[in-house]
Amino acid sequence: MGDWELHLRTLSSSARDSNVANDPASDSSLLQSVKKLYELCKAENSEDLVARVYTQINKLFQRSVASLSQSRTSIGLLLLAILQFYLDFGEMVLHDADPSLRTFFRSCLSREFADPVVAESTLEFLNVNKKKLLTSFPTLLPQVVEVLSNCGGVFMYCNTQIHL
Repeated sequence: MGDWELHLRTLSSSARDSNVANDPASDSSLLQSVKKLYELCKAENSEDLVARVYTQINKLFQRSVASLSQSRTSIGLLLLAILQFYLDFGEMVLHDADPSLRTFFRSCLSREFADPVVAESTLEFLNVNKKKLLTSFPTLLPQVVEVLSNCGGVFMYCNTQIHL
């Protein structure tokens, strides 16, 4: 069994485990699997692999967003990892990342930004992807800045600033 098959199986089996399905962030192996699958897709540059991974990652994103109100654990890092996959491989699988990005920044971020680790990771995500976001999603960043300004004092705890 290949490394990617093991990680795909982890994502797939999480959908069948009712505890994990209702609170995906409670299983830290999911974040690790998403990150590892992302790295494998980058290294392999295979449309077939990206398509197989996308199917499971997209299901995980939908479950994660749906479980947000019941989630007892921070889901922000998992969602950011999935969003990075969408940004880098979305064209290959014809996935428009705009609705997913908007969902994260409108619905998830204000709750998740209270976690300083998520806050810093979000700012890093924005800085790393600034050019792509400005080019492909020009109306998104002004809305993100507005949401971030409403998140209040958490910026004081972050070592990272967004440079637009």
